[in-house]
Amino acid sequence: MFDENEFRTLLAEADVPPTRVDTGQVLRNGRRRVRRRRLAGVGSTLAVAVAAAVTVPLIISSPGRGQQPDPATGTAAPSATAVPSPSHSPIACSVTALAMPPEHQAWQANPKFHGVEVNAADPTGRYIGGHAVIGQNFVPILWTDGVPKVLSIDPTTASIDAINEHGVVVGIAGLTDRRAYRYQAGTVTTLRAPTGKPWLYPQPDVNASGDVVMNAKPADAQDDMSRTVTALWKAGSDTPVIVPLPVGANVQGITDDGMIFGGISNSDGFVQDAYLWDQQGQGRKLAVPGGGTANAIAARGDWVTGGAWRDTQSDPVVMLWNLRTGAAKEVTSGLGVFVNSSGRVINGAPVGTVLVDGVTLTLPTVVAGGEATARALADDGTIFGDSFDGRKSVPQQWRC
Repeated sequence: MFDENEFRTLLAEADVPPTRVDTGQVLRNGRRRVRRRRLAGVGSTLAVAVAAAVTVPLIISSPGRGQQPDPATGTAAPSATAVPSPSHSPIACSVTALAMPPEHQAWQANPKFHGVEVNAADPTGRYIGGHAVIGQNFVPILWTDGVPKVLSIDPTTASIDAINEHGVVVGIAGLTDRRAYRYQAGTVTTLRAPTGKPWLYPQPDVNASGDVVMNAKPADAQDDMSRTVTALWKAGSDTPVIVPLPVGANVQGITDDGMIFGGISNSDGFVQDAYLWDQQGQGRKLAVPGGGTANAIAARGDWVTGGAWRDTQSDPVVMLWNLRTGAAKEVTSGLGVFVNSSGRVINGAPVGTVLVDGVTLTLPTVVAGGEATARALADDGTIFGDSFDGRKSVPQQWRC
């Protein structure tokens, strides 16, 4: 599984023919279509990276049993048997642009500035995380009660991938020294990788207690799931504890009660079953009506969301599981990448849209003709994301 920094490294090392393709724009457009924080269980190879540099668009293999991915989204391409698309909601949504930090004026004069994106929010909506895009690097921004502040995490690049209701921020920083970090009360702490397993992926998650979870593997085993471990950094600690999960476990996050969720992958790295584990490694498989493969990607309260794949159809279906009742529901085509305590879901494939009882909300934009992308949900229903006009992004929030 490769994130954007890894992909850049592969391109830099690969011997590829000259091309007039703007790979920077390819990555920027790709970032608009694939939410970095939650599209998970994705495998790749150097050959794919080279192909992306020579033939656009980027192709990434998706979870499942040999499905063919859609070149534009990195998710599996539609099949002849498709789940009906949801209707659009009559619920009216108002949109407001988020305030920009003082640095925004200088960024606008930089030809490499491509706007500001939202990437995370805490369940209360008080804290919002995002970044300015300068070239291919991120400048992290934290909004607290609507007031933005640039965080000094790393001089090259840093993402904000998750925030809890106490303002504890976690993410990935650095280009040549890629690492996980915790930002709390103005202090940045590097989260040490497990011994012999420096490769941390895909992104950290944090719960209300401040516990952080992520996958780790040796640097020379990027596609070897058998050597992956689950690293857990308890609140306030920079040293990980290894959670004894089964071989092939690929975690996505941690709930407020300390349960870890994700999927079990086969030897090829394709996710087979969605799971919820306790910290002793005892697991609960999340059922898929009618069978198929599945992955759990986000959780909040009683709810877990993610995706399911059928042998007979290659496109993913948004799954919504209720842990209290045991109900499992296929919602619509796509991939659930965020869920709030009311069961509202962000469908991340191909772009971030919000599902309320299976119906897609219509989200206006602050950019004329722009594309709205939802990226995070507060428990009160407030939506956070951005508008994109093809060149630059503007951060915003919706109330519906």
